[in-house]
Amino acid sequence: MKHVLRLLIKLYPAWWRRRYGKELEVLLEDSGSGSRDVWDVFRGAMAMQIKTRSFGRIVTVCVIAGVIVAGTAAFLWPQQYKSTATLRLDQPDPDILNRVAEAALTRNALASIINSYNLYPRERGRMPMDDVIEKVMRRETWVTPIPPNLAQVTFSYEDPIQAQRVSQDLVGRIITANLSTPNGGLIQLDAPADQAKRTITGKARVAMTGLGLPAGLLFGVILALILRRRAPAL
Repeated sequence: MKHVLRLLIKLYPAWWRRRYGKELEVLLEDSGSGSRDVWDVFRGAMAMQIKTRSFGRIVTVCVIAGVIVAGTAAFLWPQQYKSTATLRLDQPDPDILNRVAEAALTRNALASIINSYNLYPRERGRMPMDDVIEKVMRRETWVTPIPPNLAQVTFSYEDPIQAQRVSQDLVGRIITANLSTPNGGLIQLDAPADQAKRTITGKARVAMTGLGLPAGLLFGVILALILRRRAPAL
């Protein structure tokens, strides 16, 4: 966080940094450098640059700020891991697969999995279990048909070991539900849950950071044009 703040201080005009930069750095060191400090420093830099009404300065500041904000968000984004198991169906019918998956992955079944593996402790501390199931776990659980006669069961979680365990548990429940589903055909395990893989690689984080450049450029140009139009009236 302190590194981000030092970068944001560089967004202030050079004359301001020469006069007040060191004092601001000392002040931020003493304050603990929280997320509110990041916003205050960025807002102050933007205000100082906008007062100059320099088209180039405004665009440059917005581009740098866009990269910094995007980079900070990219590298603070929590890592997720996906584990996938594969099923084989003797009747390649998506409707059958959906019916069996619906019977297997009921609210009670997912609540049992959450409790058994102690999933989503933070979310459970601030949300009712129904919301954790519908808004969190179902969003991270996929049952995907792979023509002609395969299906993949994927689960995503912040812990790779838990992701693999839960993926295998989901597969087991689907196979068990299939045995009691009329006209469900035969669903059997083709490949067990694999070792969970990261969903966000280092290259992906760098690419996300790069998106801040065009976003900052676009915002800077728009802001500079707006200020230029308003200039005669001031």
